Amino acid sequence: MNLFDLHADTPLIFEDKNKKSAVDMLNHPFEKYIQTFAVFIREDDKNGYLTFKNRLNDIEQFSAKNSIPIVTDKLHSGILLSVENAIFLADDINLIYNLYNASVKMISLCWNNDNPLASGANGSGGITPLGEKVIGLMNKLGIALDISHLSHKAAIQGIDLANKVLATHSNVFDLHPHPRNLKRDALLKLKQKGGIVGICFYPQFLGGGDVFCRIKAQLDYLVSLGMQNNISIGTDFDGADMAPTLCKTKQIYDLYIYLQNEGFEKPFLERIFYKNAIDFFS
Repeated sequence: MNLFDLHADTPLIFEDKNKKSAVDMLNHPFEKYIQTFAVFIREDDKNGYLTFKNRLNDIEQFSAKNSIPIVTDKLHSGILLSVENAIFLADDINLIYNLYNASVKMISLCWNNDNPLASGANGSGGITPLGEKVIGLMNKLGIALDISHLSHKAAIQGIDLANKVLATHSNVFDLHPHPRNLKRDALLKLKQKGGIVGICFYPQFLGGGDVFCRIKAQLDYLVSLGMQNNISIGTDFDGADMAPTLCKTKQIYDLYIYLQNEGFEKPFLERIFYKNAIDFFS
């Protein structure tokens, strides 16, 4: 099987040398494997762009040491870069060109709380005029907007404004009403726009119980909306506490086999675990 994971916070592990990563790009069961490394900027970080540069340096060292390329164009395996909470663009919007030159492929405007660019999942506002300008530059540069941490209102606006839009690690609100999950109208708009949603493995977003069973419920619901070509994987590894049965890269293969045994056919699973994301970025 192949894997394209839309979201992991592994650069946080580079920051804390005492932590062991859930992501393993060296010993895994996949033929092709693209792993997103999300550079997370804390909401109270006054030097967010400096943090990005430091984390980028860590990622580049990891890439060189292990001969794992950073995705710059149409690679089928490697590291894909994203920024989670690009709040520093509020201080200098032109820094987005530096992100583009560093091969960042997607950006979220905020984390869970409001900032000068947009309202987060804990809020109820929308995208600010400055946030709209940032999205305009993202459209110009071909950078995708990640709506996972936006409020519902901001997510709807973001889908309308962005040329390329996705939710890297969010689940279905109708199945579990968590503010980080996507409501039905947002999912349908995302489908209409050609976006994708990465099913997140975090138990608090799945609603508890057996994680494999809850992920199957996510798939069943999204398929009922006709979103077969809009579903992907966004583990959120290294950013949240996971269930012991699905807390490491190699265990994703176990999920694949479970879903196959539950009646999902291999061509469909290949789309979910890899091809839908490949198609989105190509």
